[in-house]
Amino acid sequence: MPERQPSGHGDDTSSYVPYGASGGGGAGGQYVFANLEEIDGIITDLEAIKNDIRDDERYFRQAIRLATRPAEDMMSNGQVEAYHASLRKGWQHNKAVAAYAENQLAKLRAARQTYVDTDSGAADRLRNIDGVGE
Repeated sequence: MPERQPSGHGDDTSSYVPYGASGGGGAGGQYVFANLEEIDGIITDLEAIKNDIRDDERYFRQAIRLATRPAEDMMSNGQVEAYHASLRKGWQHNKAVAAYAENQLAKLRAARQTYVDTDSGAADRLRNIDGVGE
């Protein structure tokens, strides 16, 4: 998984952006699609990925709950505490990636709607050229 860029916003996952990512999608921050089927396929794939990421949250909670020290000594306590800390960091990263996926889905849905609106408007204009659509 990509590293989280420092955003200056603490642990706010709404501003998560992986290194190398930019803008709202493709080149210049714009998404470019050939047709609605392409957009719908990408949205479907990303929804499945987002659901998998959300499902992983359960595994983090379960691992934290099940991790117990094997003995009542200082080393055992320290190792379990370190393991819990590592799992909590992984869980926070998981939440950030889930928020990022949701953000990308929102952008794709907006791009899809723009595509539909633009395509419909262009079709209406073409139908009305020289009074053909009247």
